[in-house]
This record gives sequence, C-alpha cells and structure tokens, in this order.
Amino acid sequence: MKTFTLPEPSPEQQIVGSNLSDFLADRRQQIISDWIIGIQNEKQVPAARELTESQIKDHIPQILDDLNRTLTDAFSQEIKDRAAWRAASHGDIRWHQRYDIAQVIREISILRTILVYRLAEFQEEHGPQSCGKPGSFAMVVVHSFFDRVIRLSVEQFLATGQLIKRQE
Repeated sequence: MKTFTLPEPSPEQQIVGSNLSDFLADRRQQIISDWIIGIQNEKQVPAARELTESQIKDHIPQILDDLNRTLTDAFSQEIKDRAAWRAASHGDIRWHQRYDIAQVIREISILRTILVYRLAEFQEEHGPQSCGKPGSFAMVVVHSFFDRVIRLSVEQFLATGQLIKRQE
C-alpha cells in the first residue's frame, strides 16, 4: 500500500516557507514565553509545576529551530534526522520528569496551537501570496512536523519507561 508523500514544493511554496520561517524566527522568544506560560497554567500538565522554567523549556528552542529549517527545506533528511533526535530526547526527559503520556502530548499540542495562531497572523500580514497552495503547503509542513514530534516523543517516552522497568 502506498503512503501519501508531499510533492516537491513549487518556487512559490518555497518562498512562503522561507518567509514563514523568518516570521517565526523573529517571534521565537515570544512563542517560547507564550508556551511556558501556557504549560504553567495548564491543569492537565501537573508535572510541569515541579519544574523550573529552564526544565520546562527543555529542547523547545531547538525544536522551533528545526521547524524553521524544515519550512525552508521540507525534504532534507538531515533536518528530519536532527528534529527526530530532539523529539525523542524530549520524550526521554519528560519520562524522567514524571510526566505521563497525556501530559507529553498536551504540552506539544499547546505549542502547535501557538504556532497555528502565528501562521494565521503570518497569512494576514502577508496577504494573498501566503494563502492558497503556497500557504497550504506551509500549513501542512507545520502540522506534519508536529505530528512527527508528538509521535517520536511518545515513542521514546514509552521506550524509556520499558527500559527502566526492565532494569528494576
């Protein structure tokens, strides 16, 4: 059975991806700050209450950097591999910080929500050239990226838990 793969981006889609990457990079600190506040106020992520701001932040700045690189080159295997390692590391760290799977998924979902909001801002600010097929491609890249982050974080979270249980 064949799986769906994104077609190579058109020049217009590459431009929108690059412009969105720049837009998000310019707002990186605000995105991280909004995410930390969201996690600290989220009742469904109680494990975060025991962490410092630095521990909550974890690999999120690097994950955002990986998203920006993915938006400029969605088909780079090197970028995908680096992002996969960071997502897996995030899941491993969260297991040791006494998160459960729901909390891991919830915190990444909050980050995705913030970024989708920023994507809508980007589209409003950049007008018609950021909508339609070029904008849709960027949106698919963002969602696909976070689907992968969630999947790999949870897979590593579960693997770490199984490894620890075997060692006990």
